Amino acid sequence: MTMTSQMVALLAENYRVSRAGRGQVAGRPTQELVLRHRNGQLAARFWLDTATKLPLRRETFDGSARMVSEDVFVSLKLGSPAAAAAPRTASVAGGKLLASVQLARMRAAGWPLPAQLPGQLSLVRASETGGTAGAIVDLAYSDGLSVISLFVQRGHLPAQLNGWSEVALRGDRVYAAGPDQRSVAWSARGFVYTLIADAPDQTLDQVVGVLPHNAGPGFLGRMSRGLKRLVSWLNPFR
Repeated sequence: MTMTSQMVALLAENYRVSRAGRGQVAGRPTQELVLRHRNGQLAARFWLDTATKLPLRRETFDGSARMVSEDVFVSLKLGSPAAAAAPRTASVAGGKLLASVQLARMRAAGWPLPAQLPGQLSLVRASETGGTAGAIVDLAYSDGLSVISLFVQRGHLPAQLNGWSEVALRGDRVYAAGPDQRSVAWSARGFVYTLIADAPDQTLDQVVGVLPHNAGPGFLGRMSRGLKRLVSWLNPFR
């Protein structure tokens, strides 16, 4: 369950959390938590296992209180307490981690690597794969609940793109993969951007709007080579 301590701190900072009723998920007793935005708007519901505090079910909602995603365990088998208490080696989703000083140098060299994004999304992890010429910078942002991954690399895009549909987000032309349009890509000003979102539609629209775009229409997009690396990390229930 990749809910880091940093994400928990962001969750407490950006949302109001309250206890609701008790229930049962995957045959285990649970405590329901309700998350609301600071303005009181419903954001999510979590069902935590009473004994282990593991999240066994999660529902998230958009600005109209409409459910946009639901993740739930249908069965759960726990290991021995001794194995759970054993120390574990820290692991990273891939690539070389980038420190603040390295990000500052890349920004000074022209890389568009924002520290904040709309929707109170803060940069929680940055890494780099590939060499100097073909480097791919992998940025992960979160407000504690939503997660957005942004891949940035230098280059231009091919003239043909299969498996992607051209769509408009806040007036900007981008390409989307899949019917839910949670993965979008475009190129602008010498960089290719691939964005993967586990966030409400309005947050995705705002994020796309603040990132660089060319002046004219007809952008072409493609999925970054880093897509498969974060698909499982984006969903904390996998």
